Amino acid sequence: MTTERPNIQALCETRKIIRAHGGRVTFAEFMGLVLYHPEAGYYTRGNTVIGPRGDYFTSPGAAPLFGRLLARQFLRFRAELGHPPGFAVIELGGHRGQLRQDVLGEAPDLDYHLVEVGDSLPSGLVGCVFSNEFWDALPVHRVKVVQGYWQEIYVREEGEGFADELGPLSDPRLEEYLRELPVAWMEGYETTVNLQAQEWMGRLGRSLERGFVLSIDYGFERAEYFSPQRPRGTLRCYYRHTLNDQYYARPGEQDLTAHVDFTALIEAGRSAGLKPVLFTDQGRYLVGIGQELFREISERTAGQFSRERQAIHQLIHPGLMGSAFKVLIQKKG
Repeated sequence: MTTERPNIQALCETRKIIRAHGGRVTFAEFMGLVLYHPEAGYYTRGNTVIGPRGDYFTSPGAAPLFGRLLARQFLRFRAELGHPPGFAVIELGGHRGQLRQDVLGEAPDLDYHLVEVGDSLPSGLVGCVFSNEFWDALPVHRVKVVQGYWQEIYVREEGEGFADELGPLSDPRLEEYLRELPVAWMEGYETTVNLQAQEWMGRLGRSLERGFVLSIDYGFERAEYFSPQRPRGTLRCYYRHTLNDQYYARPGEQDLTAHVDFTALIEAGRSAGLKPVLFTDQGRYLVGIGQELFREISERTAGQFSRERQAIHQLIHPGLMGSAFKVLIQKKG
């Protein structure tokens, strides 16, 4: 029998930051610390977080097929731009570079770079900025309707752990984002706002001189994002392939993630000069760019067990990753 050992460094660092900020921090600050602290953060401490021995699966983990499909898309982008010198692919949040390896296996002449949270973006980019499950991992603010007004949910110490504390909105951008929602009918409604996603999209628009932004993630357009069927929003935790809503349990040891408001990404992109050219689900998108490859795999493996066919099924089936993940393509220049 094994006993879970808490991430003591993440716990201590979080307490230290809360005390330095007068006894409470926004949930976005808490989430940023437990996910991205240089030594103790969930994504930065070096432990396995993806795959059977981790906490969740991703599309790149399905098979190298996902990278092969994206390589074909990047080559089409390059051709559409007229094969410009200096064409580059920038992947946001590539971590170990698994997807980069799969893409370059199919298209080895692509100039492919990784940019992580906290890194700066090069200016004058010509090419494609790509992300897979990047936006959902950015820290979010938690807000709730209380007596007809939006309140923010902060984080404070309580005993050996942490607890919620209500207070006024910490940023005027939150009020601007929420102002059109019918709060008179939303008493007790709780949701999340991803201001960092809007900031990142603005940075992409300013850094990209000519090319595309390709985002693959799970989320909704705004009307569905604020559905009455989601009275507690979409914030969730992943730990050993189990979903939970214990946000303050296991700091630095479990994933924290929230669905993406794609309408907010589109609006932030427009303000930065990015024009939306496609929004669809992953299944339809991959079928569109991979028909020839899917046909070749089906013909080559007919009548036998095939991991490639299994990967196709996992990536495009509506009941698996096909409809849960959405694809947004934006263009500049």
